[in-house]
Amino acid sequence: MFFTFLNKDKANFPDLSLFLQYTPEEVLFYYYNSQLTITLDTYKQLKIEAEAEGDTLSPCCQWVELLDEELDIIKDIETLVNNEYISVIGPYYYPFSNTRFYFNKHTPVNIQQITASDFTTIMSLEFVEPVNHEILNYHKSRKSAKKGPKNKDDLIKDINMCLISLQDTEKVNKHINYLNKLLESRYAIVNIENLWPQEPDILPAKPQKIGCERPSGGNLIPFNSIKSRRRKKNEEEESSSFNHQMKIYLLQYREYEKACDRYKAILEQWEDFCSDFTERCYVDIEITESKLKNAQKNLRIYNNIISKSMVHADYQDTTSLKVFKHYLETGRANDLQDCMNLYEEERHWDEIKASQERIENTIYFLQNSDDNTKLAHDHIERLLNKINERSRDSVRV
Repeated sequence: MFFTFLNKDKANFPDLSLFLQYTPEEVLFYYYNSQLTITLDTYKQLKIEAEAEGDTLSPCCQWVELLDEELDIIKDIETLVNNEYISVIGPYYYPFSNTRFYFNKHTPVNIQQITASDFTTIMSLEFVEPVNHEILNYHKSRKSAKKGPKNKDDLIKDINMCLISLQDTEKVNKHINYLNKLLESRYAIVNIENLWPQEPDILPAKPQKIGCERPSGGNLIPFNSIKSRRRKKNEEEESSSFNHQMKIYLLQYREYEKACDRYKAILEQWEDFCSDFTERCYVDIEITESKLKNAQKNLRIYNNIISKSMVHADYQDTTSLKVFKHYLETGRANDLQDCMNLYEEERHWDEIKASQERIENTIYFLQNSDDNTKLAHDHIERLLNKINERSRDSVRV
């Protein structure tokens, strides 16, 4: 859910960088009632990094402690490494966040891995800087202020306040979106009538033996004996293949039975785990709703500054305001009307220049095409001359 900010709908495959930079508590906060799949290569590299790390409180050491000791995956990891017929093991249950862990021998194609960089982006949305005193004071001064003639310094200050408000509004909107998603996910958990860990879901398919119909004894055609030998050979091959598939099935089913045992063990203590888990969800909801109120309050302050600005709403965008500020600071304009006139004039000239470039490009294309296009070329030349004449007339005016 949170990773839609990164265009990743199902980011359940953590990258090694995530384990090296963030602790289990930080990561699993975003995987309540969800799952993580760790590739075998990632796990091996994590172990190497943890052995080389001197600090037992480092993120990688905390992850190894969680996986090896709390989830007790070491023996099963050996099975995953040594058995060619086992490609996935799990789930392993971490009840404090109701998170399921899977371990995959191969890295699936087109997976959406979550990296430390991705996680930094998500966590940056959790907090926003408070409204600074200058913005607050200006907001109070503009509550009852009327849009009237102001000197250049007042106008520059108003534009600066608008620019800051526009930039901070974008950040606050992202923050509010993040908080709403967090509330949505936590409410979804506490509203589940009977909250239980998810049952093991990797159940292998049992192979089916294909039966062969034998010919009746009354058939006396001689060449049937040849077919019979071929059929017998096929049956032997099918039997051998079935036995092989059955062996694989039994190995995989043994891992499924282990997962069922883990599931039964977690159910025995689930009543206490569930109570703690839902309580943490309610605490998250309370904190998030408080943050949401503050964010919405800040947003109202920024919107008030923008709505009461001296600058007309048509020019209340970052690009236009920066241009207006440049005009005033460089002396090209003395008031808001000068700014708007200059801005519209330059925009008009930019449009004329763009039109000329398009026509010149068309002329170049026509000059390099067939001679039969001369008529169209002459027509465009006349249009270009008219534009140039109008431009010279505008300059004289």
